[in-house]
Amino acid sequence: MCRALTFPSRSIPTSVRPGVGVGESSNLLALIINRMGIDIYAEWADQTEAEEAAQVTGFSIEHGCVGYLREAYHGAPYVTKYLVAEAFDSATGEAEIPASVLRDRLPAAVLMSMYREHKVYGEGDPEALKLDADSDASALLKCIVGIFENEVPDMSHLAFVETLTDESLETAKTLIASGVLPSVQKSFVDFVELCERKEAATGEPCRIIASY
Repeated sequence: MCRALTFPSRSIPTSVRPGVGVGESSNLLALIINRMGIDIYAEWADQTEAEEAAQVTGFSIEHGCVGYLREAYHGAPYVTKYLVAEAFDSATGEAEIPASVLRDRLPAAVLMSMYREHKVYGEGDPEALKLDADSDASALLKCIVGIFENEVPDMSHLAFVETLTDESLETAKTLIASGVLPSVQKSFVDFVELCERKEAATGEPCRIIASY
């Protein structure tokens, strides 16, 4: 069973020890903080060791193509809690989720990811996307600029989805089909497409594992 990189358990001092520079202490703290987050893995029948190994990405947020999603605990809404909700609801953190369910949730997930990048990291605004001004994709992005103006009271994934209009969801579907998306959002698309391919090949839904 594939899991994220693990490190030996050790006590972490809360102050700088004699002989340990501030920079070294800060780097260690940064490593600990960086590891805090949500890791999502897809598993399927006859998954090879190479395919499992490919999912150990060093907490990459751009490797949905290998069946791995990552969100750091920097602020809600968390897209994975919506996209693979059944894994979070399970007592074991695992659930077989039909690819059709993931596909149905994908448009809202992509919009939520764009919103989160903009609100949490100050990125993801349509104006920041470098697209041909005359392209269809550029025109489509103008249709969903309103999602960045939403102020979700509790910033939860469910509250965000409730703010979406049919028009914005249809626009997201068109963007997904066009393949014109930033790498973070494309990672969610790649993850769902991988689950679709594996389900078609094996006849069984992928098992989704949530580590958080």
